[in-house]
Amino acid sequence: MKKQATNLFLSALLTGLCALIGIGLFAAPGNETTTDKLVLTGWLHMDTLDAQDVVLAVELGDSECMFAKVQPNGRFEFHVPVNVKARLIFYKPGFITKSVDVDTRNALNTKDAQKANQKVDFDVILEANDIHRGLEYAGPVGAITFLNGSGLMKVKHDRKMIPVETMAALAGE
Repeated sequence: MKKQATNLFLSALLTGLCALIGIGLFAAPGNETTTDKLVLTGWLHMDTLDAQDVVLAVELGDSECMFAKVQPNGRFEFHVPVNVKARLIFYKPGFITKSVDVDTRNALNTKDAQKANQKVDFDVILEANDIHRGLEYAGPVGAITFLNGSGLMKVKHDRKMIPVETMAALAGE
């Protein structure tokens, strides 16, 4: 009799546990694929075919810097965390350095945004120093942001150039 009561208790306990697990599965977001990284990919264009000496630095806020590999043909792909502001800096000897700001907030905040922004693809064109001798870009040449709600990507360009001496004076050198 005591064994029957124990078996009944264990059966009820197991049934209750399975019910709780089932409720938890229904309450969890099922079809949403959340990720904490955004894939940035693209091409680096320049008037030389050799991109082996290109440096692509990725600054994440004020606390972290990483380097992304650029293929010899100019192709690049790397991952950045979601909900951060990153600055991508493209450097090649003999070329004007360019930077692009990327704000990954809202990039993956809905199902539509996750679908549209699985890979964020863009190109960067590097120009030789002798084209704009003595000039450099006043700041980032582009900014990529994502609209809240839709996750729609917005791109802004700023090609304003200033003399190299002006930038050095602004930096306090």
